[in-house]
Amino acid sequence: MKKQRILSVSLALTLTAALALPAMADNLVRKTIEVDAGVGVVVDGQVVTPTNAGGETVDVFASNGTTYLPVRAMSGALGAQVSYDAESYCVYVDTVKVDDKATEYLKEYFDIAPMTGVLSENDFNNALAAIFGEEAVKAESTIVAAAVKAAVENAGLKELAGVYSADKSAASLVGVNVPEEYAAYVAAALDTGLASGTWDYDAVLDGDTAAQLLMNAVNVSGKGRNYLGKVSDPDIGRKLMSAWATFGNFNDPVLSQLGADLVIAGASTGYNLKFDGYNANFLPEYTIQYGHSDITHAVQLMGLLKSEGIDAKVALEPKTSIYEYMVDWGDPTKVEATPTYELKPIEGTDRWLCYATEYDMMLEFDTVEEKNALDSLIETYSKKYSANQNEDGSFKTPLIAGAWWNPLYSSYVPMADAEAFTLIKDNVIRNGAFTIHPFSMVDDTEAIAKVVTEKASDLTVELVDLYVNNAFYRYLNGEGE
Repeated sequence: MKKQRILSVSLALTLTAALALPAMADNLVRKTIEVDAGVGVVVDGQVVTPTNAGGETVDVFASNGTTYLPVRAMSGALGAQVSYDAESYCVYVDTVKVDDKATEYLKEYFDIAPMTGVLSENDFNNALAAIFGEEAVKAESTIVAAAVKAAVENAGLKELAGVYSADKSAASLVGVNVPEEYAAYVAAALDTGLASGTWDYDAVLDGDTAAQLLMNAVNVSGKGRNYLGKVSDPDIGRKLMSAWATFGNFNDPVLSQLGADLVIAGASTGYNLKFDGYNANFLPEYTIQYGHSDITHAVQLMGLLKSEGIDAKVALEPKTSIYEYMVDWGDPTKVEATPTYELKPIEGTDRWLCYATEYDMMLEFDTVEEKNALDSLIETYSKKYSANQNEDGSFKTPLIAGAWWNPLYSSYVPMADAEAFTLIKDNVIRNGAFTIHPFSMVDDTEAIAKVVTEKASDLTVELVDLYVNNAFYRYLNGEGE
């Protein structure tokens, strides 16, 4: 009978980049050992079933106090890359993570068609131009090392590569074979996460390697996703708190005046002011935009998602939420301003606007199925309903901190459950790097456009489809919970 054990493995486990585990042929020793088979593996609360390169399940076992894990399976679970050199009997593990959506990202943001098979020099250089412009440095041949050199220069690392002497390069290229003329560039690429120690640098460039290299270059140059981490990160709560501590109300005078004009005219009851520098740049197909004002709520939402086995990339986009302050809320002149909340009078009227620091938490889920699961989780654990409320104000089904009566989350593409999300319009008005976002029903955009034409004729309105959850749609439509 097999003994059953569970081995918990934290993602905090550090794998040294391009780690070589040598087992030279001359030193191979065959042994017969007694093992405890059937050991289970759990990575950050998620059960992992180790498989080999062919997808077949492989065993994890323990012997004499040591647990033996398959390198390929565990590297994959921890987001690392692995390769095996049969001639040297070496396993190479590299912590540069594979982006399994690299091809989709390059298509979405740079209109680069999916690359397959062996690439021509022209195809790769055209892709570089799509990302870095027509003046992009071109690859001088079709081998991987030459492609890496071009990526290093285009990603802004040329000067760094210049400091790599022969000895310094050799120290970074242990177990990696690179043509001498490219050694400094590949060494710099490995040390900055632009390239992987598992690649064959003498080989002709193929589509898969090109996509990963280009995606890494996009990230290193600051043209890619802008995010804090993943739901599964052990310290994602700290990252959220740290980011939130740097946020405060910001302003664009032109857009603020236009926003006030929209409120005065009754074309909008409020809007969000955002700054491009915080854009997450996620893939819309996998992304939910989740609005809130309580950072503790964001931290607890991370735990809720993790408890359901759902992972996602997490970004925090600050926004200044501006809306009309109603006098029955209290005397506006008595409201004390804070770094994240203040009232301002609308000039020439007796009306006031609230300026409150809030956030849009952007979540790019690993799968569309996980994205679709969010609505049910929020409806159950973060949506207030009178029917769920006890007489003392508590709730029969416990809710996470900061639950709202009308939570707001949305998608820029249609959701699978069309009955749970309704199409509205985000009336995006831009002035430089700032934008305001008054929402409206699909048929109610003309009032906003009319005010913009009258008050700020040099600005335009871009109508963007937004699919919002039913609770927020009811709020926007003047209905109840």
